[in-house]
Amino acid sequence: MKELRLLNVTFETILAPWELSAFRGAMAHKVGWEHDWFHNHDSSEEDSDLKHIYRYPLIQYKLHQKHPLLLCIDKGVEEAHHFFTQSDWSLNINHEKHDMRIHRLHLNQFNMRMFDQPQAYRLHNWLALNSENYKAYHSLLSISDKVALLERILTNNILRFAEGIGWEVPERIEVAITNLLQVNRVSYKGLKVEAHNLDFQANVFLPDFIGIGRGSSMGFGVVKHYR
Repeated sequence: MKELRLLNVTFETILAPWELSAFRGAMAHKVGWEHDWFHNHDSSEEDSDLKHIYRYPLIQYKLHQKHPLLLCIDKGVEEAHHFFTQSDWSLNINHEKHDMRIHRLHLNQFNMRMFDQPQAYRLHNWLALNSENYKAYHSLLSISDKVALLERILTNNILRFAEGIGWEVPERIEVAITNLLQVNRVSYKGLKVEAHNLDFQANVFLPDFIGIGRGSSMGFGVVKHYR
């Protein structure tokens, strides 16, 4: 059985959604660019043309009620010491100094597992569609066909999360989208893209606040239990 550790740290400072990328950049600069789990780029130098490392991000940046949140997953928990063992926790975010005092801190350990009965989740700002499946999705006429495609993509995203944390899923993952809430137009890597908000059920345990899909390191595709 895979045991998964999650370190969830919310800071007291307040940020706007568009400052999340600057928060990540400031954190990466603070710990040193050689610690690539903080930014997922293949270089020890700060450079706008860094090569992206394609892997599930074990350090993720989010906003929770306007507070910046640092989520460290599995091996990312050890990586967190590169920041928290420093004597000065201040970050320069968009040329403004922020003293990163801790608002809330939770360190939890979970057993990754499957369920006989599906669990209910809500998925926020999920970037389901890349350039290829965007065309496939919008070429479909029926809502049921569109939902079926989203369910396949969601299943693959969950499998990528499992692979990223080193968990070999013992059974087939069953996913059912139960409610399509809304689709937002959001900015991602300089482009306007569709972000889905929806409810789904799955026969697999997913911890609160993990991200799945594209942009999961930057506050997209956030999963929460839904009751």
